[in-house]
Order: sequence, then C-alpha cells, then structure tokens
Amino acid sequence: MEFGGDDTEPKGGAKSPGETVRDAEYYYREATKYWLAADFELALRNYSRILEQNSTIFEGWAGQVLMLIELGEYREAGVWADKAMELFPENPELLALKALACFRDAKLEQAVAYSDNSVGKENLTPRVWLTRAEIFLDRKGPIAEGCINKAIRCASKLGPIVKLEAGRLLRRKRNYVFAIRYLKEAVQDLSRSPLAWYELGCCQASLGLSEATSSLEQCVNLRPDWTEAKDMLHKVGNRGFFRRLMGK
Repeated sequence: MEFGGDDTEPKGGAKSPGETVRDAEYYYREATKYWLAADFELALRNYSRILEQNSTIFEGWAGQVLMLIELGEYREAGVWADKAMELFPENPELLALKALACFRDAKLEQAVAYSDNSVGKENLTPRVWLTRAEIFLDRKGPIAEGCINKAIRCASKLGPIVKLEAGRLLRRKRNYVFAIRYLKEAVQDLSRSPLAWYELGCCQASLGLSEATSSLEQCVNLRPDWTEAKDMLHKVGNRGFFRRLMGK
C-alpha cells in the first residue's frame, strides 16, 4: 500500500502501453485503499469519481455515504443515502447506512426504524448487521453479539474488513477485550492497513498492554503522515517511560 503521490487526472493524450486505466474499478480499488489507511477524504474523493464515470454503480453511492459518516458529516450522509435510494429503492445496505448516520447523529428512534426496515429485506449484507450491532450494543442481552456473528457469517471475502469494523465499533463502546479479538484476526489479512493496526494499538493501549507500541509502530510505518497515530504512539511511549521510571 502506497500513500502520497500525484492525485490528479492525466491531461489528455493517448495512454502509453502499460499505463493504468483510470476506470470505475480503479477508483474503487483506490477508495478501498485509502479507507483502510483512514484517509477518509481521499477515499470519499475516489468514490465520487466512480459516480462521475457511472452514476449507476451501487458501490460508489454506498462508499460515499460511508465515508461521509466516517468524516462525521452525518446529515450530509443521510442526504446522499436518500439520493442513492432513488436509484436503489429499499436497498438494505442503504437503509442500514441511513440508520447508522441517524444513530451517530443521536437520532435513535429514526436509527432503529431504518435498521428494522433493513433487516426485513432480502440479500442482507454485513453492513446491515454491523449497524444493528452498533445501535443495540448498549442494551442488555446478546443482540449485538448475535448481529456481529451474522455479519461475519455473510461476509464471504469481506471477512477481514467486517472483523475490522466489528473491532472498531466495540472500541467505540470501550469493549476492548472483545475488540482486540476481532482486530487481531483482521490484521492477519489486512497487514498493510494502517487503520487496522491503529485500532488494535489503541485497544491494547487502553488495557495497558505492552503490545500497543508494536501495533502503533506498524501503523505509523505504513502511514507516516498520520498525525493522530503518531500522537498516540508518542503518548504510549511516554506512558511506558514513566512506568519504567517508577519501577526503578
């Protein structure tokens, strides 16, 4: 996985032999790469470029909504989810994304309603179950755990990403022990993902585990420009230094 470089389009002229074709598939790969690097702005830009090439590609719409949620633009995400549902009516993944945007925007009743609607459809995706897990994670009972298990079961090739997502939502709820279980599995397949290593390192740091330093170093090595990750690594390093000092 590489970061940086020229993010502009080629300026006309015939493509030379072996030059990358910047089609919708190319932008989808780029969007996924940047999402796994926690560069949500660039991921959003690439999802938008998918739609510039072909506005009927579902992954472009869904990815754009998800990146807006990642960036904290919850109301904007809801607007784009509504636009997407004009092309893909009653799509369960879009309903789940709308539910997630509502939930992150503290609109619990709307979030539950959209989530209930999404699980009543056919061809459910992992996003449907991950969103439902997040919505019900604070409630008593095994609802959230069951939803995470369902998300993983229907993930197919997306299994590592779904485990990363499960770990992330569990970290947001400070359920670090269970989050680490999923994140350790995720980094085995997503070893080039700064986001996966960062989430794992943060969970380990929250539990005072020494492995946090190694995980965060992996993250920073993969994406040296990520200020948040570098700050977290510095914080963990200082904590370890003072712990050793106190021990002496």
